[in-house]
Amino acid sequence: MRKRNLLSLGLVLTLLISTIGCGSTSTTTEGKDATIEADSASGEEISGAEKTIINFYEHSDNESIAQMQVDQYNASQDKVEVKLSIIANDDYDDKIKVMLSGGGDVDVFWLRSGDQARQMADGGAILPLDDMMEDNGVNYSDYGDMGEQFYYNDQTWGLPANKTCWLLFYNKTLFDEAGLEYPLDLTWDDYAQLCSDLTKDGKKGGLLVNWIMNIGSVAAGEYLTDDELARTKEYVKFLNRVYNVDQSNMSLEEMSGSFDVNSIFAEGDTYMMINGDWNFLLFPDYNPEFEWAAAPLPHFEDVPNGSSIGTAPAFCINAKTKNAEAAFDFIRFCNYSDEGAVIYSENASVACYPSDAALEVYKKDVTTPGTEYVFSASVRGQDGSEGYYNEIKQAYVEEITEYLIGNCDIDTAFNNFKQRRDEISIK
Repeated sequence: MRKRNLLSLGLVLTLLISTIGCGSTSTTTEGKDATIEADSASGEEISGAEKTIINFYEHSDNESIAQMQVDQYNASQDKVEVKLSIIANDDYDDKIKVMLSGGGDVDVFWLRSGDQARQMADGGAILPLDDMMEDNGVNYSDYGDMGEQFYYNDQTWGLPANKTCWLLFYNKTLFDEAGLEYPLDLTWDDYAQLCSDLTKDGKKGGLLVNWIMNIGSVAAGEYLTDDELARTKEYVKFLNRVYNVDQSNMSLEEMSGSFDVNSIFAEGDTYMMINGDWNFLLFPDYNPEFEWAAAPLPHFEDVPNGSSIGTAPAFCINAKTKNAEAAFDFIRFCNYSDEGAVIYSENASVACYPSDAALEVYKKDVTTPGTEYVFSASVRGQDGSEGYYNEIKQAYVEEITEYLIGNCDIDTAFNNFKQRRDEISIK
C-alpha cells in the first residue's frame, strides 16, 4: 500500500501547473531523466505533416512496454503520431486524476483497476467505448471474465491490457523424491488433504498467502456482494483447515508480520505455494536449489480445472479528447491485436487479448514448466463491479480474520459481515 503525504500532493500540483503551462511532462525514474514531450493541446495536428497527435500517459513500471507500443504503432501507419509521457508509479494515480480534472493534455491513459474506471465513469472523466468498438470490429467478449471489470452501467469504459493469474507453484524435486504425481488438477479438498499428508519431517505441505481470503469462491463465480455466500463460507472452512486444524500451511499469526513468501518457498522445505504468475519473473532471483513448476489453481469439485482469479488494468480515453477515433485506434492496436499481445509477451507479461502468437513468444522467454496455464486459464476479476466493493472487501477480511484467529465462530463472522455489507451498500 503506497503511503501518501502532503509533500507528494504538492509535487503533483506543481507538476500539473508545469504541464499546463509549458506543454510537457517530466518525471525522473530510477535516477534518470524520463522526460517525453507532449503537445499542450490534446489532439493537435503537426504543422505540415498533417498527423493527429495523441498524448498517451503511462506509469513508470510499464515504460518499456509503453515505448514499444508507441514505436510500433507509429511505424504501422502515417496518420497518427502517439507521444508518450511517463509518470512515476507512486505518483501516477493521483496525478492522472488531477490532470483529467484540470484539463491536462491527456488523450489516452493507463488505468490501474476497474474500481477506478467506475469512479471516473461516474464523474464523466472517461469515454464509453461501445460505439467505437462496434465500428472497429472489437468483440468485447474476447476478453472473457477479465473484461467485466471495465463494463459498468451497461457501457464499456476501457480495453483491458495485461492480466495477472493466480496459480499453484510446486517444488518438483520434492514431489519426485516422494514419488508423487505432480499436482496438475487438485480440488481445494485435494489440496488440503495433500498438504496434511506431506506436512512431516520438517516440511510443510503448502503455503497459501492471506492476501485474498476468497480466492476459491471468486474463481467459482461468487463475489462478496452475492446473497448467500455459500461458496465463500465453504472456502473459509477450507482456510481454517489448512491454517489451524491441520497446520499444513503458515498460519495467519505467522503471516501477520513482515515475511517474504518467495524466500520461504526458496528454502526448499515446502511442497506447494499458491501465488500469482508474476512469480515466473520474481522467483528465479531467489536462486532456488530445486526444480519448480506451475499448475492450475485448485478448484471446487464442480468448477472446471483452470479457473482462476486475477486483475487487469486498461487503456481509457479522456472524455475531453478532440480525437476519440484516433485514440481508440491506438488502444485497439495495443490491447486488441496479435501485434499488441506480442509486445506484452516480449516483456514477460500476458495480454488479456487471447493470442496464440503471443503465447509462443512468451514460452520462449519464460521457460518454467506451466507457463501455458496463464494463457489457458479462465480468469475472473478478483473484485466485484460495485463502486463500494473495496469497502465491502475490507469488512469481510476483518470479520473472517476474527473467526480464523479463534475470536468467534464462523456463523457469527458471516452474520457480522453481512450486516456491515448491508450498511455499506445503502450509504
